[in-house]
Amino acid sequence: MEMKSINLPQACALYIAAILGSGVLFMSGTTAHVAGPASLLAWAVIILLSFPLAYAFAAMSRLHPDAGGAATFVKMAFGPHAGALVGWFYYFAAAVGQMIVSLTGAYYVSTAFHLSKAGTLSVALFIIAAGGAANAYGLRLSGKISLVLSSLLISLLLTVILLSLPRIAWSHFSPFFPHGMYPIGTAMAMILWSFFGWEAICSLADRFKRPETDLVRSSMISAVIIGLIFLLLSFVTIGTKTYGSTDSNLSPVGMMMYQAWGIGAQAATACLAFLICLSTVNAYVASTGQLGFALSRDGALPHWLSQLHPVRQTPVRSIGLFVTASTLGIVASVAYDIPFDTLLFIPNSLGLTVYLLSMAAGLKLFQRRSLPWWASLVSLCLCLVSLPFFGLYVFVPVLISAAYFLYRFRQKQWALQKKTDGP
Repeated sequence: MEMKSINLPQACALYIAAILGSGVLFMSGTTAHVAGPASLLAWAVIILLSFPLAYAFAAMSRLHPDAGGAATFVKMAFGPHAGALVGWFYYFAAAVGQMIVSLTGAYYVSTAFHLSKAGTLSVALFIIAAGGAANAYGLRLSGKISLVLSSLLISLLLTVILLSLPRIAWSHFSPFFPHGMYPIGTAMAMILWSFFGWEAICSLADRFKRPETDLVRSSMISAVIIGLIFLLLSFVTIGTKTYGSTDSNLSPVGMMMYQAWGIGAQAATACLAFLICLSTVNAYVASTGQLGFALSRDGALPHWLSQLHPVRQTPVRSIGLFVTASTLGIVASVAYDIPFDTLLFIPNSLGLTVYLLSMAAGLKLFQRRSLPWWASLVSLCLCLVSLPFFGLYVFVPVLISAAYFLYRFRQKQWALQKKTDGP
C-alpha cells in the first residue's frame, strides 16, 4: 500500500463522512424540538464557526503533518502533557461518539424493519466492527469507501430537501422564539456534535498526496457543502414541522421520506442511513487508530499499541482497542437503555475542550496576525461562548484529565520498580 494515498476527492469525502455522519440524521429534529424555528439561528452560528475552525485545523496540518493531529499541535505549543491530554480527550470522545453513530444507524434499520432489541444491538455491533475491519486493511480502501458512501449521503439529503420543499408552510415558522432565547444556546451546544470532525482528518495529513494544496482546499470545499446541507435540512424540517414526537425528533430524514413516498421510502432511507453511519465510523476509526498509534509512540498510551501490521503498515492494535471500547459501550447502552441526549454531551464537552486547546495552540504556532492566526482567534472566541451551555458536563474533561495523570503516575512507578528489580 502507498503511504500517501489520499487525493482531493477522497479528502472531501472523508471530511463529509466525518462531519455529516449520524448527526445529519437526527439533529435537525432534535434542535427544532429544543428551540423551535429559532434553531435556524443556532445552525447559522455554528456553520459560520466551522469556516475559521476548518481553515485553522487544515493550516496547522499543512504546517505540521503528523498522525497525532490536534494532540501534536497542542504538544508543540504547550508541552507534552497538554498534547497527550488532547489525545486522551479526542480518543474518549471518538469512542463514545461512534457508539452514538452505530446506534443511530441501528435505530433507523430497527424502526423500518421492526427489529427486536437484540436485532438493533446486532446492527450497531456490525457497523462498528465493519469500520474497524475496513481500516485494518488499509487507508486506501478507507478513502474509496468514504468517497462512495459520502456521494450516497449527499444524494439522500438533497432528495429529502427537494421532496420536502413543496410541503413547507410558512406558518410553521411562527412564533420564531417559542421557548425564548436561551434554548438557542442549548441548541448550539447540541449542534456542535454535527460539526466535530475538522480535527479528525488532521491525523491523516501525512497520508495526503498533495498536502500543501489539498488540506486547505478540501476543508473549505467540504465546509461549503456541509453548511448548505445542514441549513437547508433544518429549514425543511421546521417548514414541514417534522419534529415534536420521539420518532420525528430522532429520525426526521426518515419521516420526511415516508411522508413524501410512503413506507417503501422509509425502508430505503433506513438502508442509506445504515451506509451513512458505516461511512462515519469508517472515517473516525481511520483517524483515531492513527491517533492511538501516535499517543503510544509518545508514551501517553501503552507502548504495545504502536505496533503496525508488518505488511499493510496499519495500526491494527490501536484500531482493535478503539473498536473494543466502542463495542462494550454499545452493549451497555442498549442493555441499560441510556438515551442519546445523555451520551451526546459527553463527546461534545470533550470535543469542545479539544477545540479550545487547539485554537489556543494556533495562536502560538502561527505567525501573529496572519490569516491562520486570525482564524484561530475567532474560533477560540466562538468556542468560549458555547461553554456555559454544557452545564455539569464541563467536568467530563476534568475526570479524563485525572485519569490521564493517574496513568502517568502509575507509569512512573512501574518504571522505577523495573529499575529497582534490575534485569
